Amino acid sequence: MKKLERRLQLLLFKDAKTRLLEFLHELCTDYGYDCDQTGDRVVNHPYTQKDIASLIGTSRPTLNVLLNELRDENVLEFKRKEIRIYKKSA
Repeated sequence: MKKLERRLQLLLFKDAKTRLLEFLHELCTDYGYDCDQTGDRVVNHPYTQKDIASLIGTSRPTLNVLLNELRDENVLEFKRKEIRIYKKSA
């Protein structure tokens, strides 16, 4: 119930980038592990970009722009079912 309430607050009061970052933090908690070699946080998740966009209340193209911005800022790297959040950002 608290998770649903927090997700509703995210949709109402925060911008898309903040919602994405908080969603990624939740993914780390649910699906993430620390890489032994690099110390980065690796998230193997079951979601498509369309699923993630729906969950954070944005469009898929907007999500893709945000993910590319975070990649360009060296915060994360993403593939189809894996997101790697670099150690300095995690």
